[in-house]
Amino acid sequence: MKKRQALLASAVLAGSALPAAAVAAEPPLKTLPSQQEIWITGTIQRGNGQDAPGDYTALQLDRPSTSPCNDKVVTDIVLGKAGEPGPLLLLPYLGQRVAVRGQVICPDSGTRFAPTPDFVFPIY
Repeated sequence: MKKRQALLASAVLAGSALPAAAVAAEPPLKTLPSQQEIWITGTIQRGNGQDAPGDYTALQLDRPSTSPCNDKVVTDIVLGKAGEPGPLLLLPYLGQRVAVRGQVICPDSGTRFAPTPDFVFPIY
């Protein structure tokens, strides 16, 4: 009986010595599909020239993903069509969390999401 208690105590001590990352590893990020219709969720924000020049709207993703354009982690995507940011695209949804259908495109200027404005649904 004492042998079992000692074994249990050493197992508990060994388990508590492991870092939390080793116990619960994060799953790998998913890569967004390119050039096909997908649904993504996030919050519509107004850009300030950080990701593209001028005034534009962007979608801050609910979950980070990997860009199909350059394999970098993406947390927000500029909304636009064929390489140009859409300055007022989905502006009526500014600050709202939405589900939107569209395509991820890879113009020379970086990762863009070309939404279909008829398929935007607020998430409450």
